[in-house]
Amino acid sequence: MITPLAVYLFSFRVFRGLFSLTSLASEEIMHLTAVFLSAVLAASIFFIFVLRPILYVIHWIQSLSQGVFQEPAMYDQGRKVFPSRGSQFLYKELLEQMQSLSNQLKQSEADRAALEKSRQDWLAGITHDLKTPLTYIQGYASMISSQEYKWTEAEVLDFGKKIEEKSKYIKDLIDDLNLSFQSKDGKIAVHKTETDVIAFIRKCVLDIANSKQFYNYGFSFETNIDRLPMVLDTGLIQRALQNVLINGIVHNPPGTEITVSVQKQPQKILIKIEDNGNGMNDETKRNLFETYYRGTSTDRPTGGSGLGMSIAKKFIELHHGSIYVESVTGQGSSIFIVLPV
Repeated sequence: MITPLAVYLFSFRVFRGLFSLTSLASEEIMHLTAVFLSAVLAASIFFIFVLRPILYVIHWIQSLSQGVFQEPAMYDQGRKVFPSRGSQFLYKELLEQMQSLSNQLKQSEADRAALEKSRQDWLAGITHDLKTPLTYIQGYASMISSQEYKWTEAEVLDFGKKIEEKSKYIKDLIDDLNLSFQSKDGKIAVHKTETDVIAFIRKCVLDIANSKQFYNYGFSFETNIDRLPMVLDTGLIQRALQNVLINGIVHNPPGTEITVSVQKQPQKILIKIEDNGNGMNDETKRNLFETYYRGTSTDRPTGGSGLGMSIAKKFIELHHGSIYVESVTGQGSSIFIVLPV
């Protein structure tokens, strides 16, 4: 307001001096001329410092809506588009917020693309994992029902065991899918009972260690306390521990040693599942607990659904606990589970 007023007063004075010499115009004309020049200046200032930055921000928003997650160019075909330095100062906070929004949207788009790729890879893996055991089942069933061969009772029994094994694998896969969808909808019911968590974890480890499927892996259990009563859902925690242990088996070669230790700490217990296997790279560590991440080849029969670790994380969180990983490639991995007492 000060600048247009100064222009008005200056213009009025100049015109008054000129017109007083020529006597060609009245004071009213001088007044209107000065007002006109002041209005032009005010409009120019308004456009440069107010309207132009707003148009620039609108153009920026339109670019974001079209998926261009960066600030518009300062110049377009030699014509300056970027607001003036004064406008940059006046709208500094707004421009910084727009830049921050652009960066966040760009990162979100990159994360979405990565998640979509992981989802597609995961679906391809799930399809492969379902087709493989189904092919075995179909093949053994065809052999049993074939009229061309006379199978011995022992052979038929062996075929039946293999069909049962492959059917169980499919069932476990479907159960994982079901649990994953339930966890997203928040429909998992938690039924807590008091149990001795030390004896409970020891039994979970023994169940895996005594499995014929994992006979060529070594297991050990360590603890600094003999007994600790806790209230928890034993079914969910057992499933979480099994998923973590099996993950350590699937991703490591035979002969790997897996140690489970339990330590009592103030207001919590720390469960550590440590192995001396292959270790994990940064990408695997970053995505280990993501729903669609599969860190193993689907050619392995125990490759799993890629949901095991995300399900374990959900079950731990339902007990207000946490789970995280530490690992170095070639030096093994450690999964830490923290549960409040």
